[in-house]
Amino acid sequence: MRITNNGFTLAEILITLGIIGVVAAMTVPVLFSNNRKKVLLVSLQKSYSTITNGIRMSELDNGMMSDWPNGSTLEFNTFWSTYIHPYFTGSKICNTMKDCGYRETIDSNFRKQWSNAQWRLESTYGDELLFQLADGTVVHWTKNTYGYNNEIWYSNRVYIDVNGAKSPNTYCKDVYPFERSNCAIRPYPNSCTELIFENSWEFPKDYPYRI
Repeated sequence: MRITNNGFTLAEILITLGIIGVVAAMTVPVLFSNNRKKVLLVSLQKSYSTITNGIRMSELDNGMMSDWPNGSTLEFNTFWSTYIHPYFTGSKICNTMKDCGYRETIDSNFRKQWSNAQWRLESTYGDELLFQLADGTVVHWTKNTYGYNNEIWYSNRVYIDVNGAKSPNTYCKDVYPFERSNCAIRPYPNSCTELIFENSWEFPKDYPYRI
């Protein structure tokens, strides 16, 4: 009686493992990327919802946001204590970037990467407010910025770092620009945030920033 061996040869096993390795190398990065995108989008929606709800509660006590101090009348210590802090449980002001969990020394490259603009992120000055929500979201609320010849102009931009000090800390990857308007905050016009909003809270296929 003849006995037949139906097992795999070593060569066949090695070939199979090689194929599995190639497939994994092709699919795993895609899976990680898709998961990272999903996490960022959920964080963005949550942060935006938290901030807009807090502003709406503040409006019940302080009137419509369109009537809040702005431009030359905006003094951030009063703005924080009156309009922001009471309506965001567990929030705190960041006098330095380290207070928000970022590394202590902020170089020009990090500043540009984080905000795509020359905002002073090292601390809260009279022309900007940096604060952190209870879930770790960091909000950078600007007032002034400086153009050519140190010309001061008033800014309505509000940056939201949806995962705080966690990487990548990069503009349009986990840091999104908004602007103060007459109805709370909205995506900054012609920005990556607007692209995501107009695409039903999804990164569009032609999203110009690699996630």
